[in-house]
Amino acid sequence: MGRILDSARRAIGELACTVEALDRELAEVNIAAIPAHLDRLGGHGVEVFRGEAAVRQLLEDATMTVRGQVLSMNPGAPPAAALLVAGRRRDEEVLGRRVSIRTIHSESMLRVPRGRAHLKALRRAGGQIRISATLPYRLIVLDADLAFVPPPNSGDGAEPALVVVRNPDLVSLFVQTFEFCWQEARPAEVAPPSRQGPTARQYQVLRLMQLGYKDEAIAREIGVSSRTMRRIVRELFEQLDATGRFSAGMAAQARGWLVPPRSREGCS
Repeated sequence: MGRILDSARRAIGELACTVEALDRELAEVNIAAIPAHLDRLGGHGVEVFRGEAAVRQLLEDATMTVRGQVLSMNPGAPPAAALLVAGRRRDEEVLGRRVSIRTIHSESMLRVPRGRAHLKALRRAGGQIRISATLPYRLIVLDADLAFVPPPNSGDGAEPALVVVRNPDLVSLFVQTFEFCWQEARPAEVAPPSRQGPTARQYQVLRLMQLGYKDEAIAREIGVSSRTMRRIVRELFEQLDATGRFSAGMAAQARGWLVPPRSREGCS
């Protein structure tokens, strides 16, 4: 049985390496293809802004011009604290002019203190917030006649870019998508979870980290790809509000997350 298990682990490790290599190749192809996709979007009421400074200025200008309502969808992990602060400042300025804001966030916003703090502040300022497990893409719609969406194949490592859509038919389609997601989403409960603990897999990862295993070795040990391992670690750090392995270990110890899940349930 031991030999069979070792053989299975080797096979899983080799497959994980293959998946990781393919993942890197796909990322390189996507990044290389982004300029071509962006160039094809020109015209037809669509304009592309490239670069961090241009995107930031575009959002600042939009904040000053909106008069009726803002609709937004925000999938994925919570942004960095500095980006959340900048976004909250824009939202509060807009709400101060009696502009309506309805926004849908990913569930991951509720898992980290900075995400919950952002949602609390937005609600206090008068924003309407809902939470969804899945959202199709990032979206901002202003006054039902202007939309901002990410460019095709944008992702980690790509140059910051934003597609501005003024075509009435496309903007109307974006609004319909938002309204559908709004109906499917649930109201946000921004209070911190009372007794949330790690999943069995997260506990495995934490224990192996505590033993000094590197991410690649942990991935092989639990039989996941490097990409899945990065996602697990990212979610762990978000839930623990940690920036690295040491702070994650300290936070996990303080919360009792290093106790096996079954033992923890027995003590409650």
